[in-house]
Amino acid sequence: MDKRRRLEEESIPKLLWEYSIPALAGSLVYILYNIVDRIFISFGVGRLAIAGLSITLPLFTLILATGLFVGMGGGSLISISLGARKEKYAEKILGNAIALFVIIGIIFSVTGLAFLDEILSLFGATPNNITYAKSYMSIIFFASPFQLMFIGMNHIIRGEGNPKTAMTMSIIGCGLNIVLDPLFIFVFGMGIKGAALATVISNVIAAFLQLYHFVGGKSKITFRVENLKLDFTVIKEIASIGVAPFIMQMSNSIVVIFINKNLNIYGGDIAIAAFGIINSLSTLFFMPLVGIYQGSQPILGFNYGAGIYTRVREAYKISLKTALLVSATGFIMAMFIPNILITPFIKNDPELFILTENALRIFFSMVLFMGFHTIGGSYFQAVGKAKITTLINMLRQFGLMLPMLYFLPKYFGLKGVWMAAPVTDFILAVFTSYFVFSEFKRLKELPVTSKEQEI
Repeated sequence: MDKRRRLEEESIPKLLWEYSIPALAGSLVYILYNIVDRIFISFGVGRLAIAGLSITLPLFTLILATGLFVGMGGGSLISISLGARKEKYAEKILGNAIALFVIIGIIFSVTGLAFLDEILSLFGATPNNITYAKSYMSIIFFASPFQLMFIGMNHIIRGEGNPKTAMTMSIIGCGLNIVLDPLFIFVFGMGIKGAALATVISNVIAAFLQLYHFVGGKSKITFRVENLKLDFTVIKEIASIGVAPFIMQMSNSIVVIFINKNLNIYGGDIAIAAFGIINSLSTLFFMPLVGIYQGSQPILGFNYGAGIYTRVREAYKISLKTALLVSATGFIMAMFIPNILITPFIKNDPELFILTENALRIFFSMVLFMGFHTIGGSYFQAVGKAKITTLINMLRQFGLMLPMLYFLPKYFGLKGVWMAAPVTDFILAVFTSYFVFSEFKRLKELPVTSKEQEI
């Protein structure tokens, strides 16, 4: 069957699995990088180093958001241009994107290094952990252009039609980091600086390989030096597409800043270190939901556009059930065997272990509800109602999470900080389910289309 017929007639579970695999593979690479990096730092340096790394998370999110801003915007435009047989314009977009990576990266490097102490203090660093945060970020900021390029170029490579190459580049970059981490931390005794250096070297090598892809004759478009000259029409088009993922990531960054500040007030360095571990484990169970989110979108969008609403409902229900299965796995492990999840991160620190174990149970207490707002948001974005998806995302971060972080700790102390996320997930699940229920009720009232009659 051709692609169109398969989306209309193929088994929904088979399609969902097929479309989710690339996203899940990319998620797995990110998860391994995120978790292994923290394990090495925890074992090689200790509690304060993990706390310092947690403080730097908003800065990493800023780099990630900017890389996505240029990369996703540029990648989408390149895909559209190639579809319209405008190869020269696609090459111009590529050149402008690379120029933006370099220019913005240099701005990050200069500004970050010049005001690093002030930035880290603003983000909640304490006198005890700021040394570790500063040691780490001073190296990361130095190589900001390569950080941005490594993040963004993979989306551009996908946009020009080479998803397997993009996945390979991610595996190379993250794999190198995992290999170099123990070498620099343990063998060379460089501590947290070694972890930062391992990250930088890995990203620099991967970025050069990404560039080589566009000059070595393996891509559909070629990098040309003359296209580095900025064209503000191209930049405007990149920004119009890239602004949505940028805002989403930055809203996450703002929430993390408030979490760290509250943890500093109510728990100190040990609570910030615990959050660093919990955040890694949260990523472990959330990223597969993102894979299901991305995999369901073409199925939902195509069948909605074709008027085959029975398949739309079926795709949503199967996606939600799959997401709930993943969430249930996280819930069961956090409630009944949290020690298995935590042990790899903590060595000879029983106080941190007990705090992290208790906090993990609270943090994951409502994880079952994450699937409702994640898959619900995916549905509305796929069928062209992105405003509802944006509303869901903004409500989570600013309408619920920030107020919870303000009020709950006042009544429950440190426990209130851990409670903010699960309470938010529960309320947002109810809110999203209302929108989805109303939408499906509307679809049921629509007349049966000719396509549905055929099927």
